[in-house]
Parts: sequence; C-alpha cells; structure tokens
Amino acid sequence: MLAILTPKPFRGDVIAAGVVVLVTLVWTLFARFGDTWPTGAHLAYCAVACVFVGVLALRAPMEGEAPRAYQSVLYVATIALWTLVAAVLLTLVEDDDANSFYAVTGAAVAVPAFAFAIRRNSAACTLIGSLALQIAVLLAVGALWSPGVETVRWVLLAETVVLGFAAIGQRDRHLRHGVALIDAAGLAVVAIGMTYVYPWFFGFGDDLHGANWGWELVLVAAGFGLIAYSSVDRQPGPAYIGVFTLILFTIITSVDIDGPTLLGWPLALALAAVFLLVVGLRPTTPAPPPPDIDAPEPPPLPWR
Repeated sequence: MLAILTPKPFRGDVIAAGVVVLVTLVWTLFARFGDTWPTGAHLAYCAVACVFVGVLALRAPMEGEAPRAYQSVLYVATIALWTLVAAVLLTLVEDDDANSFYAVTGAAVAVPAFAFAIRRNSAACTLIGSLALQIAVLLAVGALWSPGVETVRWVLLAETVVLGFAAIGQRDRHLRHGVALIDAAGLAVVAIGMTYVYPWFFGFGDDLHGANWGWELVLVAAGFGLIAYSSVDRQPGPAYIGVFTLILFTIITSVDIDGPTLLGWPLALALAAVFLLVVGLRPTTPAPPPPDIDAPEPPPLPWR
C-alpha cells in the first residue's frame, strides 16, 4: 500500500495537479454544505483527504537539498486540508469568541507548516507558517482584550521586528527561508498601512485618516529596506512587497493634510534623492597603478 502512495518523481506534476483538484473539491464541499451536512460528515471527508495527501507529501522522495515544485504543492495542499480539519474540530468546542477560534486555528496551521519547513526544507511552508503565526498572535491579542487600532499596529510592528531578526539569522545559512521570513515581515508592515487605508478590514470603521510621522517613517523605511534586500540578494519577492508598501506610504501621506505643500515628506524625499544621486554620480579618481606593474613576468613552469 505504501508503495502505491509513494509518488514517482517523473509523475510528480500530474500527481500535484490531481491533488490541487482534490483540495478545491474539499473546500467547495465545505463552503457549499457547511450548514447542511453534520459536523461528523465534514470531519470525515476532510480528514481522509488530509491523511491521503499528507502521506503523499511525506512519501515523496527528496532528490536534492530543496523540494521540487510538485513536492511544495503537496506540502501546501496538506496544510490547506489540515486547516479545514482543525476548523471542524474547533467547532466542537463551544466558544462564541471568533478571535479565539481563528487564533487557535492559525496556531494549528502553523504547526504542520513549520514541520514541513524544517523536515523538508520548504521555504514556502516557512512563509505560510510565519503568516499563520502572525495572524494567531494578532487574534489572540484581540481575544484577551478589545485592543484599539493603535495596539494592533504595535503588535504588527513587534512581529515585523521579530521576523526581521529571524530572517537575518537565516540569511547566510538558509537564504530561501530568510527570504520567506522577510516576506512575512514585509506583509506585516503592509498590514500596518492597511489599518490607515482600509481600517474597516480590521473592524475599526471605514474613514481614511492620515498617520503620524512615526508610522509614516516605519512604512517608508520598510519599503526602501525591502527593495534594498531584494537588490542585494537578487530575490524578487521583497521588492514587490516593498513597492506596495511605498504605494501605501504615498496614499497615507497625501490625505488628511492642510492643503498641498512641499514641506514635510516631499522636501525630505527630495533631499534624500539629491544626496544619493550626487554621491552615486560624483566624478571618480582613477586608481593608482599597482606597485608591481613594472615587475618582470615570472618564468614559465617547467614541463613535468
């Protein structure tokens, strides 16, 4: 039986495609019949599908240091099915607090994600686990008390700092995982910006208000830092998130101001741009010749 459930690498893409269809089917059944079928029925087909795909993911042979694309699909599919299993199990526990429910679900999702990240060297699972844990922490804070929007921003900033230091620690040893952690940190900064642009998403009304200069500095510094990280390590993901962060910064710093003015961020950005361009375009002095330029060439090595 285990031999049948061991994916052959040359058929990995076909198996991954079938698994994606299976996950889509399971999620469709759960969404369509969530209030119609009993909880036991949902738990049965979700658990069977999760175990089946999980066995395929664990039995897929590693052919190198990093998993192949089809293996990453199997890992992510297992996590997606486990999310439904955890959600169904948690419905059996009577708790009317939505924040508690989703916080525990997020923590449950992070467990297999980090397991695949560690055991199978999956950077995609590192990103998923980091995001799930971020959401779990944020919702756990909301479950303990009713925080204001400013508290949510400080929690997101703390998560950004922790993930940033974790990414630095992984940069030299496991670059792909470091990039995944930087992406997760960048998305936390994006969430900070979204609390200003779309505060209704976090349940804090629907009015668009400008930020104070401290949070604006966080956004612009993070945006530039993400783009710089992407340039140094030649990884596109952080650059995309950095550009989106700077778009949010532009929107936030252009609303709720006392009329159009060049004072403030326009002047600061202009000075920074001029300084960097002057430093980069300044004339260069030719380097002096090496001290041994006039030395005779060494004799050729004798034939052996």
